[in-house]
Amino acid sequence: MCDIMRISKYYGLKIYNDKAEYVGIVNDVVLEFTKGEVFGLAVGQEQGMENVAIPYSDVVSVNDIVLVKSRN
Repeated sequence: MCDIMRISKYYGLKIYNDKAEYVGIVNDVVLEFTKGEVFGLAVGQEQGMENVAIPYSDVVSVNDIVLVKSRN
């Protein structure tokens, strides 16, 4: 089975870290064209939450949600 996912499927997915803490939602996907890889995810969040960008190397799993490594 191939590990392929359309970029459009990322948009709006909820992001949680490996401590089960809500991080935000995917509002953009940053591509590295020379390598043909996803470079990172831009995270949209609710009012009062800090905006962040997540390097794709921190993504653990993508399915119905995105699971990322926690920073601490």
